[in-house]
Amino acid sequence: MAVLALLGLLAILLAILHFGRCRRPDEPPLDRGLIPWLGHALEFGKDAVKFLSEMKKKHGDIFTVQAAGKFITILLDPLSYDVVLWESRSKLDFNPYARILMDRMFDVRLPEYDPNEEKAMLRMTLQKPNLSSLTKAMSFNLRTVLLYDPSIASRQWKEEDLFHLCYSTMLRAGYLTLYGNEMKDYEDVASQTKDQAHSLEVYNEFYKLDRLLMKAARSSLSAGEKKKFDSIKKDLWELLSVKRLDGRANRSVWLDSYKQHLVDLGVDEDMQTRAMLLQLWSTQSNAGPAVFWLLLFLLKHPSAMAAVRGEMEKTLSRKQTTGQVHEISQEKLDSTPIFDSALNETLRLTAAPFITREVLQDMCLRLHDCREYRLRKGDRLCLFPYISPQMDPEIYEQPEIFKYDRFLNVDGTEKTDFYKGGEKLKYYTMPWGAGINVCIGKFFAVNSIKQCIFLFLTYFDLELKDPKAKIPDFDKERYGFGMLQPEIDVIVRYKLKEQ
Repeated sequence: MAVLALLGLLAILLAILHFGRCRRPDEPPLDRGLIPWLGHALEFGKDAVKFLSEMKKKHGDIFTVQAAGKFITILLDPLSYDVVLWESRSKLDFNPYARILMDRMFDVRLPEYDPNEEKAMLRMTLQKPNLSSLTKAMSFNLRTVLLYDPSIASRQWKEEDLFHLCYSTMLRAGYLTLYGNEMKDYEDVASQTKDQAHSLEVYNEFYKLDRLLMKAARSSLSAGEKKKFDSIKKDLWELLSVKRLDGRANRSVWLDSYKQHLVDLGVDEDMQTRAMLLQLWSTQSNAGPAVFWLLLFLLKHPSAMAAVRGEMEKTLSRKQTTGQVHEISQEKLDSTPIFDSALNETLRLTAAPFITREVLQDMCLRLHDCREYRLRKGDRLCLFPYISPQMDPEIYEQPEIFKYDRFLNVDGTEKTDFYKGGEKLKYYTMPWGAGINVCIGKFFAVNSIKQCIFLFLTYFDLELKDPKAKIPDFDKERYGFGMLQPEIDVIVRYKLKEQ
């Protein structure tokens, strides 16, 4: 009987392989993998860069792979990205995939949810005319978290993991800026103490959640991990309950607008609270890692550090003291071409989001070189700018190397001319996305990153504990979800400078 059962199973598997999906003449190359239904899911999830680079060598810059029952077409020609980014939402839409991730990762289900409508509604809350007030609030909150911590007041050297330091600083200050403070007066010592304690509690719980989020997104949590994941979310929902947030001072326009948006959708308080955790991740999960990588690159490249410090000192043009808050004007924040180049280079090397669309109807995809391919309804289309353009050796010489001035012209202005196949690229680096789904918080995020780096370099002596420490590899499971994180941390020593 066992032999008959085994033969039956083999027959079923052979039937699946024989009668499964086949490539039609006008479709991209199809690679289903050897395992029925599962396809290439394991290789894809283990190391997307390695897997997709191998597929590109095998099939070219467009191909379709099977992964866990889904057929995903990958496009890696940056000259053709526009045809995807600006295609009608009746054909290609991010909405269905967004709903899947929101449910898997945060148990958020919103009726009539439209991410594009939501972005349009929230855009002005994170940009002008509200950008100035957000930037000023971020300045105060960064100082609360970073400068007014009693543990560093002694001006003694302190050792800490750099990633933890940066992630904690940016998430806590960003949380206080968007979600509000314990009390209205930023400079009240009691208020600062409460903000330090509460924001640290939020960060510690969030960091535990963050360790499991990628597995949740891929539905690969073990039973034990799932139980732990659900418990952490409940703790965070308590910290971020809308009733609790309603009582906070200095709430941002963004927070009040988002809550009203949820009310307008008819969402109950429980789901509103879950959405607040979703937004904490959406707004705060990338800035901290960006600060980490930029500081690490500067510490490992003394010429880059000297150039950024020189520009910073010239731009600020006055002595800073820890006891007084000096607001950095938007004009000064916008007058840092060397810093901007170093940041752009950092993001080129470490930002690796997928740009994903669901194919809502059978359609023709016409590429830049006039090739045409048919896409099937129900499939998924994915761009991965990290492979191309960002790490493409045809576009960037020695793309794996950090060159702080890569985005500077000889005259010191921003360099925007990059080429592939002899043609100038519209999209030569894409850490913020592009098209209708470009990050609406980009300007606030850049201001916040600059302020944090300025604070570190102005007020602290900062050095690697081991100057010979290598730049760590990436945590490969993070490919596709924004900023990459290090596989291991790097220890630094820092202390307040003598003023």
